Amino acid sequence: MQYLESVINSGLFNELKKSDYMDAFEQLKVSGRSYQPGEAVFFEGDLIDKFCIVREGSVRSEKTYLNGEVHIIDIFDEGSVFGLAVAASRSRVSPVDYISNEEATVVFVSMHSIQKNRFSKELQRTLTYMLADSNIKMRNKIEILAERGLRDRVLMYLHVLQAKSGTDTVTVRLSREQLAQFLCVNRSALSNELSKMKKEGILDFKGSQFTILKKK
Repeated sequence: MQYLESVINSGLFNELKKSDYMDAFEQLKVSGRSYQPGEAVFFEGDLIDKFCIVREGSVRSEKTYLNGEVHIIDIFDEGSVFGLAVAASRSRVSPVDYISNEEATVVFVSMHSIQKNRFSKELQRTLTYMLADSNIKMRNKIEILAERGLRDRVLMYLHVLQAKSGTDTVTVRLSREQLAQFLCVNRSALSNELSKMKKEGILDFKGSQFTILKKK
């Protein structure tokens, strides 16, 4: 029962009665592992037959191109689910690397054990909702990159984090280099723009904490 709380917090049991949680969990094949910063959970090309829940820390998905350029696709913090779309696909081949962004613990849930579960119908319905939420999150990324100006990309990204957290001050769990990779911009340009925005009173930041003071 070590990872029961993580599975519940992921939302997997949202379609079940609380009295059925234990029974459903006992029929799942669940495991977990801790990772050091920079350690790979999965590499591009790996076969993934389970979806993952971030129990502690954070994990990033990234794509490395032949010229050495790295593009960070997404960041997954505590309670987030990743790898579901790959595990549910026909090929089950990961198109990206999943890397521990800091010290992290990841919980793995076998897709096969969900299909064999007595509550399979309810669990698979929940997985469909999770996939829909994942598509919406990816749409947010597309909207961020659709902004032409660097400043607008930064503000759009911070607004997305604010909407998710419900707070004015948000934590960016990416280094400046990683944030630049996420926004598909040059690191120096990003640092310069952040400094200008701070001087102009548009936003304030200290380390990983950011607060939008005004839109522009």
